[in-house]
Amino acid sequence: MPASPPLTHPGRGRTVWLPAALLLVAMFNLTLPVAGLKEWVIDRMGGSVTDAASFLSVEMAAYVVFAPLWGLLADRSGRRRPWVIGGFLASGALYLVYPTIASVPALLAVRFAQGAFSVMGWSTLMALVADHADDASRGRSMGVVGGALILGIGIGAPIGGALSHARGALAPLELAGALFLVLAAVAFLLPEPASPRARPALRDILATLRGRPRLVVPCLFYFADRLTIGLFLIAFPLYLGAQGAVDPAVRGRYLGLFLLPFALLQPLTGRLIERFGPVRPLVAGSLLYGLGLCAVGLTGRGALAGLMLALGAAAAVMFPPALAMVVELADPRARGSAMGAFNLAGSLGFAIGPWLGAWAQNTGGFRFTFSLSGCLAMGLALLCAPWILRWPRRLA
Repeated sequence: MPASPPLTHPGRGRTVWLPAALLLVAMFNLTLPVAGLKEWVIDRMGGSVTDAASFLSVEMAAYVVFAPLWGLLADRSGRRRPWVIGGFLASGALYLVYPTIASVPALLAVRFAQGAFSVMGWSTLMALVADHADDASRGRSMGVVGGALILGIGIGAPIGGALSHARGALAPLELAGALFLVLAAVAFLLPEPASPRARPALRDILATLRGRPRLVVPCLFYFADRLTIGLFLIAFPLYLGAQGAVDPAVRGRYLGLFLLPFALLQPLTGRLIERFGPVRPLVAGSLLYGLGLCAVGLTGRGALAGLMLALGAAAAVMFPPALAMVVELADPRARGSAMGAFNLAGSLGFAIGPWLGAWAQNTGGFRFTFSLSGCLAMGLALLCAPWILRWPRRLA
């Protein structure tokens, strides 16, 4: 009897680059409506500034509630692709419902549901990339994923603002809905892991997570990372205004100087992970990033451009190592659940960050705000370093 042909592993095009492209567009869709919130929620629907802010907050709340649940269910099912397709399909349909909504309470209810389905799609997609990544390519894969996420977030708002100006406040919602439906169709091309996945019971998945307490470390770093980003995004434009940058376009350019290296250098961070492991880049990046944040409140407008480039480069060294740690530390049977917990931590940090930034600004001014943010990043790194630097280079 002739031997069965060996199973062929799909190439990086379908296991890394295609998922990264889907993640980039998903993040682009999520920030596309932000610039037009005033015209849509306040001017068109008669809502308040709080209502417009709540449009963002309720989505983060949905991430916190549903990211772990979808991870558990995806692990239990033993499959990834149906959850990605279903999440993007439902999210696209709900985006297309937005223009028909006439009341703010109904809008926020739909936003919560849409956030729940969005995180089903992109969090499970991250777990799928992790399933396919081997030891040799894990760092590069996580770097590409991190770069795609940040680049999508960074370009969504400015393009959405231009589209709102040209076509009206509802145009970004219609485009995002259509793009999510396209993502759902393209997701049929995603490959499931080549080896059949077991279907463990939920109690076994939870027991596996409890048996791996080291997973708390990357979740803590991601929480601090997103918290400081949320704080920065609320405080930095105000600081620029105090420095004389009254033009929103000027403030946008300064944010671009931060976001561009933040996104584009993450694949290079993947190379550092493959050479040194994830722990040392994570600690070093957190310390440099914290120092840069502390320096923002002490820096005049003339030197801010260079500092923003350096700060973005330091931030790029933080996310891929934390993501790689989750992949290495998690049991393959519970990788979706671990990714859900990781995204829960990040979403919670991003939800708290703007509130903390507003409190710090009102309490102690700009220097206190940026110093607090930087000390949070450095303090976590210094607290964890004596323990995690003793971990082996390969954590699995």
